[in-house]
Amino acid sequence: MHGAFARAVGASFHPVDFAARWHDIPLPAAIRYWRWAWNAFRFPYRRYRAVLVEGPHVWPPFGGKAWGVPTFSLLDNETLYFLQAGFYNKWVRWGLLQAIRRYDVLLVIGEMQAQLAHRLLGRRCPPVYVGFNGVAEERLEALGKLRPSLEAPIILFIGHGGASWRTYYKGLDLFVEVMACLRAHLPEVEGWVVGRWAEAEQEALLRRYPEAPVRFLGPAEQIQGILGQAALYFHPGRGEAYGIAVLEAMAAGVPALVSEWTGAREVVQRVWPEGVIPLSAQGMTQAILRYFALPVAERRAIGERGRTLVHTHYTASQAIQRFQAIFHQALAACEA
Repeated sequence: MHGAFARAVGASFHPVDFAARWHDIPLPAAIRYWRWAWNAFRFPYRRYRAVLVEGPHVWPPFGGKAWGVPTFSLLDNETLYFLQAGFYNKWVRWGLLQAIRRYDVLLVIGEMQAQLAHRLLGRRCPPVYVGFNGVAEERLEALGKLRPSLEAPIILFIGHGGASWRTYYKGLDLFVEVMACLRAHLPEVEGWVVGRWAEAEQEALLRRYPEAPVRFLGPAEQIQGILGQAALYFHPGRGEAYGIAVLEAMAAGVPALVSEWTGAREVVQRVWPEGVIPLSAQGMTQAILRYFALPVAERRAIGERGRTLVHTHYTASQAIQRFQAIFHQALAACEA
């Protein structure tokens, strides 16, 4: 999606560590910081009207200021929520805040990111422009043909994770905990996890919640068959920047229930306000029980409202058009 955004505004692509590699290899802090500075020094700023950066990398805004070229940060990841939640140590937090404040523009995906930026940066927040994510049209076509029954209590989660911070970010630990809580009230409930997760992470979660009726299905290229069996999509993210998987489930007619710290809450809210809930295992358990107490016809009505909304307003082409609009609006403001 981010690549499509960049191509849509005519960007050429550069690795963030094009001159001195650091991004994907372990290095002592002093060497990493020196390589940041070397990349900033070597980058050909004057070749461009603007520099668009995926995420809040530290060196681009400082180099951009030195050469008088505006820098835009595309924020659609965990950083802003992790800053608010105190996830980083004080030096990392300080460095990230200094960098983000020095970008000329923040292009954020979703209202949640915009609110976090304003809350964290206050009067020193750069201008914020808000876009959204969308589902690829070829995926929509396949998902639109599904007719899930929504009867059997199968609850689905989709997401990838390797390191433990991804478990926290995606809320997978909350998903497993809630499944354990639900079992006492819904003996037939099953939680299905689709995605690439480290074996050690899976084992740790199931040791922690041995009663949780959770199955790890692994990655799946075609999720239609899985979505067709699900009665609910549940995504308890802790700062999930948006969550295209939420949109895909809704596009298939599966109602989605998300945490208040999942960016796609803005879409769920439009369909089913009760589908956005606080980060509380107990509250989430109660919300899911209320959902399964609804008649199947009402569940299906929620699913169809979600399907119509995503197919009408949250396509990839619409998301790209929105990004083009906010990018050119921001660039014009910088050049005025």
